[in-house]
Amino acid sequence: MVSEWGTCKDEFISDSGWTDQLYIREARRMVSDYVMTQRNCEALAVAEDAIGLGAYQMDSHPIQRYVDVNGFVKNEGNVEAHVSAPFPISYKSIIPKKSEATNLFIPVCLSSSHIAYGSIRMEPVFMVLGQSAAIAASIAIDKNVQAQEVSYPELRAALINNHQILK
Repeated sequence: MVSEWGTCKDEFISDSGWTDQLYIREARRMVSDYVMTQRNCEALAVAEDAIGLGAYQMDSHPIQRYVDVNGFVKNEGNVEAHVSAPFPISYKSIIPKKSEATNLFIPVCLSSSHIAYGSIRMEPVFMVLGQSAAIAASIAIDKNVQAQEVSYPELRAALINNHQILK
């Protein structure tokens, strides 16, 4: 449509109608040794190596809209499922499998299902996971170990010392 109509004339005026930041709600995610799933969001499975908490509803926008046989517009693929309490996010979900990389921390494209990512994807959670990843990376550097070899008890103590809420 931009090729036919052009960009919006009253938005992002200094950049000819284009934003300087592209919002991508969801993209490819890593698959690590721990995949956060709906079971985590519903407290049916609990990550034992928490580095932060998620709490937002499991939220996924509609795949498409259609008109049903009665002439009503319906959403297909919409998910808005309640999360009853904050849930722990696994350290293993932000580090790759050891066979794939040993010096990488991925707090945003973490290992999670589509539904769990709908809850975890909130910016405050990304900030928490980013801080936790930085602390884990610092420990890995100081101890000269790989990401997968960071001692969780040591990481947990450092997170708590830095006021991270883990439960």
